[in-house]
Amino acid sequence: MNLFNFNLGFTKRIKRKLCLIVTCLLPLHIAYAEESLPSNNNEASNIKFVEEDVADCSISDGKLISIKNTDPKQTFQVWIDRWFMDVQTADHTKQVLPPNAVATPLGCSIARAGGKQHWTIYSIKAVE
Repeated sequence: MNLFNFNLGFTKRIKRKLCLIVTCLLPLHIAYAEESLPSNNNEASNIKFVEEDVADCSISDGKLISIKNTDPKQTFQVWIDRWFMDVQTADHTKQVLPPNAVATPLGCSIARAGGKQHWTIYSIKAVE
């Protein structure tokens, strides 16, 4: 009986230490995310997400999400993160968006499996 109580106490101590570590590291993650936001509002104002009705996405009641550069002269390099069912995925893609080009499709707002997904801009950089 004492051995069982020892293991239970040991498990609780490990959980407390892990919670403490996560609590200490969380502000660092949040601070890093804020630093990675586009620094130039002018650049960010030229990049737009576009929703379109497309048959492939309409089957699951979704819309095609695309990204477009509306600047008439400047090309931008945009890093995009994908979120599936409100969880950030490992997808971290780079899109090079030339001026006034056709919108680049990213995917459907509702995946065929039924979960919602969306994209966020990680960073924007003007390309010369």
